[in-house]
Amino acid sequence: MQSSNPILTRAEVSTNYGHPMTVEGAIQKSLLLTGVAAVVGIAVYLIAHSTNNMGLATASWLIGMIGSLILGLVMTFKSYLAPTLAIPYALFEGALLGGITMFFEMRYPGIATKALLATFVTTGVMLGLYKAGIIRATEKFKAIVIGATFAIMAVFLIQWVMVLAFGSSIPGLFEGGILGIGFAAFVAIIASLNLILDFDLIENAAAQRAEKSFEWLCGVALLATLVWMYISFLRLIGMLSDD
Repeated sequence: MQSSNPILTRAEVSTNYGHPMTVEGAIQKSLLLTGVAAVVGIAVYLIAHSTNNMGLATASWLIGMIGSLILGLVMTFKSYLAPTLAIPYALFEGALLGGITMFFEMRYPGIATKALLATFVTTGVMLGLYKAGIIRATEKFKAIVIGATFAIMAVFLIQWVMVLAFGSSIPGLFEGGILGIGFAAFVAIIASLNLILDFDLIENAAAQRAEKSFEWLCGVALLATLVWMYISFLRLIGMLSDD
């Protein structure tokens, strides 16, 4: 029982018949973590924006990115720590969101509202399609989304190495134009499709009576996907604004 989300790739589900997880419990944890991340993100953005402090925004998204990555990896290999690390993870994700939003808002005023709306609408649509059985998390579907997810991760890793080591970029993919916009749209689509796998994970885990603590890991997975979606929409809308 796994998700395409890297945080859940190696998570083991153990059975605890005394206190099994529930779909409602996983949803509650997801809402809590999302709320924590949103509050922190808004606070960071408002402080950085009111003082025009780009240094704070930079430090925020760097610390948030590194912190969430480290905690995400820890929870991947030590899933029993999720109840303890989920809130700190949400705090780091909030710092990441606040810093990145500041950068995009400085260049494209009003873009955060558009990206947030796109994220909410897409989440609702994906949930509706999943509940209606129009999109199913079949093994073939999972393989395609997982493969595309890791391919995107590899591309971004190569991009970061090229920027840091050589001061260059992958031609076309991270610039304006048809290729750049197409890649940004592809990333947003794959990020959105990860929601289907996470919805499926929650339902299957609850059906198999996974332990109660697994609700926190499901919440972390959904938060990670939502953050990825939001950032993907920021990039896509920004590129479309430049085009």
